[in-house]
Amino acid sequence: MHDTQIEDWLKLAGGKENIKLVEHNKGTTTLLLKDSTQLNMSVLASADVVADIRVTGEQCHLVIRDESSLIYNTLLGMDAWDSTGKALQEAGHTKKNRFSILHFVSDVFRPLMPAFLGAAVIKILLAIITLMDTYGSADSSALMDSQTFTIFRIIGDSVIYLLPVLVAISTAYRLKSNIYVAASIGGLMFHPEMTMMMSGEQDVHFLGLPLVSQPAFYTTTIWVILTICAASYLEKAVQRISPKFSKGMVAPFLTLLILVPLVLMILGPVGTWVDEYLPEALDSLLANAPVVTVMLLGAVFSLMLVMGLHYWVLAIIINEMVMDGGSMVIAAMMVAIVGQAGASLANGLRSKEPVSRRLAFWATGTALLGVVEPALYAVNMRKRSSFYAALLGGAAGGLYFGLLSVKAFAIVGNPSLISLPLFIEESSLNLLHTCIGVVIAFVVSGGLTYWMAGKGQTLGQTSPKASME
Repeated sequence: MHDTQIEDWLKLAGGKENIKLVEHNKGTTTLLLKDSTQLNMSVLASADVVADIRVTGEQCHLVIRDESSLIYNTLLGMDAWDSTGKALQEAGHTKKNRFSILHFVSDVFRPLMPAFLGAAVIKILLAIITLMDTYGSADSSALMDSQTFTIFRIIGDSVIYLLPVLVAISTAYRLKSNIYVAASIGGLMFHPEMTMMMSGEQDVHFLGLPLVSQPAFYTTTIWVILTICAASYLEKAVQRISPKFSKGMVAPFLTLLILVPLVLMILGPVGTWVDEYLPEALDSLLANAPVVTVMLLGAVFSLMLVMGLHYWVLAIIINEMVMDGGSMVIAAMMVAIVGQAGASLANGLRSKEPVSRRLAFWATGTALLGVVEPALYAVNMRKRSSFYAALLGGAAGGLYFGLLSVKAFAIVGNPSLISLPLFIEESSLNLLHTCIGVVIAFVVSGGLTYWMAGKGQTLGQTSPKASME
């Protein structure tokens, strides 16, 4: 969000001192003004500002279209409102205040998107070069083995590698918590000794409880966000009761001493249980009901990404490759990712906010080419309908793959359109069925999202240049 745009809206509102309350609800940010006579109506003619002005009795509301919450978050971080007024709220009316974890996660990811998309483009270019090298001449293999290529690959992976820290900082910023303590929590698993301890060479226990040897599980986005939320509440509670001489010291001390170990004590046994039963359960389902399993994986793989359960899929894929020579799990992963791309595209087509449209279109392209996080977190999670539509699209594509026994014949991290050659099998229509299943997932998720978004817009409010009630 450009500073000049924020300045235009503040001028229209009559300045920061004229704003009593800021609210966000259903794609709009509403400013409750103290004095309607302070409105600067000349801004509507001189600047690119679209707003709905409502004056009812003594109350004046300035409603601004803000699907991405960028305006709301920018105003929220300015700390310029009357401290004696009502607290900032993220709901249209206090009585209808509803918290959505999906929307909150999306808000956390939105500020990270420039770095994410920049790194995603590098990863996609390197993937294309790798594909060309694999199916091209043998002379270009020297590039793949060079240190230059390796460094470029590290640059492309840097945002993903540091994602726990970035998510922790973004969450703390949104909650107005200590971002440095949050960064310390997000980077816990980066400590060399912790990484070595979690390498799997030995069983790890903490206060007598087992910790699963899967460091990435502890730093999955959703667990980091929930941990920082808990740290934020603990910090505010401690600050209220701390004496002046210890303010700013006790809360970080208690957070690192109590909260972080508590999270490890909860996630450790959970991860151990998942490590013991999830691969075995999926192997059994694949053997006895492959069609249903691939359909379910197509639907829930996005949820597995969010919860960090996808790290256990690799063992199942390797077992499939050894036993059958191909993997149906990789096929299910592909339609799940393509389903997210279809929903993201539909969101972009339906959105009337330029920033949201650009982000949705970029996220669609990166998802189709293997980087699904922008579409999953920053676009589809903002609306439950689009998120659920993406899951249904993955299920539809997975059902087709299961019925036709579509398989991938090489292991790949995040399957995408670039990975289609991995589905080629001589004397079969496996590649053709792969393309059909991908189209089904894309069309179903995109169609459902477009339809449900249209219903929401029909029921929602319009945004004329200015209106008076």
